[in-house]
Amino acid sequence: MSIQRTNSQSRVQNRHSDNARTHESDESTFKNNKPTPTMSSNTQIRTSNEILLKKSQKLLQSSKQKRQVAHEKLKLMRHIFTNISNSQSMPVDRLTDALLALGHDTRKDINYQDFLIEHELIESSGTLVGLLDFEHYALLVLEYEEKLHIEEEALRRLDLKIAFECFDLNKDGMIDANELSAVMNILGFPVTDQEAKEMIDFADHDKDSLLSFDEFLVVLTQISTIDVP
Repeated sequence: MSIQRTNSQSRVQNRHSDNARTHESDESTFKNNKPTPTMSSNTQIRTSNEILLKKSQKLLQSSKQKRQVAHEKLKLMRHIFTNISNSQSMPVDRLTDALLALGHDTRKDINYQDFLIEHELIESSGTLVGLLDFEHYALLVLEYEEKLHIEEEALRRLDLKIAFECFDLNKDGMIDANELSAVMNILGFPVTDQEAKEMIDFADHDKDSLLSFDEFLVVLTQISTIDVP
């Protein structure tokens, strides 16, 4: 007895086959969970009366860095890309929607326009025109998140600098054990006088019983989860 395959079964198998090919494509683009740069032309490619945008030189250079991309992160980026584009390419003006889905509200980022210009995504008229393939989109997401991380670290360092200078009473760029204890209390890490002295002993490389700002950062990296560059 022969069993004929229905059209419904064929469609289901085709859909599973397409999903498998898409997953394999993502994994090959990001081999070992790292972005793999592809060949780039100096000209833009037209597709379906739209322009498939080329990657900026900055993006091509950054894609060569050894940047780890977790499998779940890659899967999430593909899910968002597919939901927004429903095709093999996404309109560049939907990048803000993709970033928002990842938790990044570009409306609050005063430097977002500069990011678009830097990566050649915006025309001289100020409009966003063109398409992004998945690899281009994914690299832009990673680059934008790296930009946010750098900015956040700069602001955190500035906050720590302000706290440090508040207790640098003679403005010589140094604080003693008592001042260190006061700073730590403000930052939410209360310490005893003895603990403050031990911290100074640990980070005080020139052994003058005082901490410079850089030595102060060494103390913070040892006692907290604050990731200070």
